[in-house]
Amino acid sequence: KEIYHPYLLKEYRNRWFLICCNAEQEHLVTLALDRMEAFYELDTKLYKAYQGVDFETYYSECIGVTRSEKDRPQKVILKFNSKNAPYVLTKPLHHSQQIVLHNETELIIRIDVIPNFELEREILGFGENVEVLGPKLLKNVIERRITKSLKKFRLKKSPN
Repeated sequence: KEIYHPYLLKEYRNRWFLICCNAEQEHLVTLALDRMEAFYELDTKLYKAYQGVDFETYYSECIGVTRSEKDRPQKVILKFNSKNAPYVLTKPLHHSQQIVLHNETELIIRIDVIPNFELEREILGFGENVEVLGPKLLKNVIERRITKSLKKFRLKKSPN
């Protein structure tokens, strides 16, 4: 059994997460509540307050719940086709969203966020309707994930 000091409950897409610190380590971890099998209350005298971050703003620079204290936001540039432009304009991906270019054929936006798993899932959810223009590392990650997925589809094709 491990001891965790809880600091924040965070909801993302109808799932709850506990942001906490393991008693033996100094860094924050994110645990899904629905994966916890049991918990026990300890004496409050054993509780260690966390001084590393401001939890009021800790998640304002990311989509979802995956991040570390060392992560810093990056300028993410995404290009959408005209079909998806209205959706992205009326339901921004993040509060930092800015329009870089919008015409009859495309929409290019910038969001200042920490690249993470949830951002990748959001981008991948747009499929062929989005292109990552930057940063290069995120573009490579998305390309690698799409390539791996495509390989799985090609392996499962029937000979017909």
